[in-house]
Amino acid sequence: MMVRLPKRIGLDDLSDDWVFGGADGTGVSVAVIDSGIDADHPALEGCVDPERGVAFSVDLDGTVVRVDGVHGDSYGHGTACAGIIHSIAPMARITSVKVLGPGLTGKAAAFIAGLEWAIEEGYDVVNLSLGSRRRDDALVFHELCDRAYFGNTIVVTAANNVQSVSYPSLFASVFSVACNLGSDPRRYHVNPSPPTEFLARGIDVPVLWTGHGTSVATGNSYAAPHLAGLAALVRGKHPELRPFQVKAALWARAANVVEHADPEIAGRLSRMVSATSVRRAMHR
Repeated sequence: MMVRLPKRIGLDDLSDDWVFGGADGTGVSVAVIDSGIDADHPALEGCVDPERGVAFSVDLDGTVVRVDGVHGDSYGHGTACAGIIHSIAPMARITSVKVLGPGLTGKAAAFIAGLEWAIEEGYDVVNLSLGSRRRDDALVFHELCDRAYFGNTIVVTAANNVQSVSYPSLFASVFSVACNLGSDPRRYHVNPSPPTEFLARGIDVPVLWTGHGTSVATGNSYAAPHLAGLAALVRGKHPELRPFQVKAALWARAANVVEHADPEIAGRLSRMVSATSVRRAMHR
């Protein structure tokens, strides 16, 4: 049988104006799975709906506990990610899915439950600036990310800050991101050596923090929400695009694709960022 597309989209259409022109994230829902969000931070301008938030934790007997509603940020990491997304896609609506506690500690079972919840709720974009190194968790993350991919949810993940296995950032169904060397939040690259596919700003990034504060931080954690914000722009302007099409659109506008830059200049070597750099964020 013939399968008819609603309209034709060709590679020639993927100009900057077609992909991003006039986009602001209107109509896009973003779930930030992290340490919580300081939802009333004035710089977030009301983009976070605290009542819709949900927190997952694991009690002493291994049971996953879910608590719906308002919660804070136990560290600052989630607020930082939300602020980056908001700065790029200011009209997107953000929901906090809290799975990490003080010191960015948490259990994989809570992380899995939070990701499953966001997928089942049908969020357009999910930001995961965290991951698991446990191979025992790989299969369930693979299944969830495939479910998201085929269910039309874009999952953006941060690659590990050190050269080590991290799930789900290794899977082809996600948009995996590490740092480039740039300071422009809208300038990103494609990585010529996957599985990390994209490189975005993640070094000395001005971010929001808890207590209505700010900080400067470094790590792949802060590269991922830059790409999540860009994906939200594409999804808002072109809601008909599937995740693989959004990925192709972002590929087409990457700096080293547009400019044909040398891979080293594009930031290929910047994948190696010390994990300790995240803890050295300078608060002010």
